[in-house]
Order: sequence, then C-alpha cells, then structure tokens
Amino acid sequence: MITQQISDTELLLQLKNDNHASFDLLFDRYWERLYRAALARVGDVSIAQDIVQELFIKLWERRHTLHIQSSLENYLLSATKFSVISHFRSKNVNEVRLDDALQRVHLLETSINENAGYFELEETLEKTLGNMPDMLQKVYQLRSENKPVKEIAGELGVAEQTVKNYIGEVSRRLRSAIIEHHPEKQVTYLAFILVLLNI
Repeated sequence: MITQQISDTELLLQLKNDNHASFDLLFDRYWERLYRAALARVGDVSIAQDIVQELFIKLWERRHTLHIQSSLENYLLSATKFSVISHFRSKNVNEVRLDDALQRVHLLETSINENAGYFELEETLEKTLGNMPDMLQKVYQLRSENKPVKEIAGELGVAEQTVKNYIGEVSRRLRSAIIEHHPEKQVTYLAFILVLLNI
C-alpha cells in the first residue's frame, strides 16, 4: 500500500520494482515544483509542461538503472535545468560561434542522462558560486534563467555594461574552477558555462 507519507527513497525502490502507484505519487509530489522551475526559465506554459512531462517519462524509462546520489528533489530540479538548456539549444541560435559549444553541451547532456558527470560539475559550480560576492551570485542566477542583460540591469538597478562586466567575471571564475578541478573534461564543461550564461 502506497501512502503519502512514504519517503522518496522508498518510492524509488518501489519504482525500480515497476510499481506504477509509486510513480504516480512521485509525479503528484514533484510535478508542480518542477513545472514552476521550468516555467520561470522558458516563460511558456505549454513548453514548461512538455519539459516536465518528458522528464517524468525518462524517469520511468530509466527506473531500473537510476543511481541518484543526491536527494530526489535536487536530482529532478537539476534534470529540469538541463532539460531547459536542451530546449534552448534546439532553438535557432544566432551566434554562429556557439555552434561547436552547443554540440559539446549535447555530449554533456548525454553523460548526464546516463547519471554520470553531472554531480561533480554541480558541486564545483555551487562551491565556486558560494565564494562569490552576492551581486555576482544574483547575476549568475538571473542569467541562468535566460534573462537578457537589459532586464537584469533593471532588476538590480545597475548599468547594462556593469551587468556585462559581472557576467564576464562570473564566467572567468567558473572557468578557472573547472580547469582546476576537471582538466580532463574542461572543454565539455566550459561549453556548458557558455550556454548557461549565453555568452
């Protein structure tokens, strides 16, 4: 019998045993949260719904091979972020110079979908961002939500050029951390930063 009080860990175990009721409960538990996270980034109700729906489909399809190292909530929120990035990657990108970077991001997404590589990158980003001044953290957060420089400038009450300078500094610090901690994967991870900050 599946009850609302059951833990995520137990639900995942039930999920791996092909229990549809556990999947339905996971869906009910996290759908709204993931939908709002996607909507905040894409700004389109239909697209946000499709992104989350696809995420749950993949969760079910991969239920037998899932190896979640963090909490299920963090895993799903992170998966939502990357699904959003994948959505923007599939759209027409005007900057030709990003084409190669976008291809590398596709490779990273493939790695992430196989439950490999993402958590080490996320940990590096979180630690590096945590050591940055509040303003740089805010700029990173707003930019990762795909907000334009002009909108960020208005929200923070600074000049557009200042925002551009902040984005450049965030990028520089993240690049340095990636090169230091993940030299063997730096090309792929740096490509992810390019797309995330829309540089």
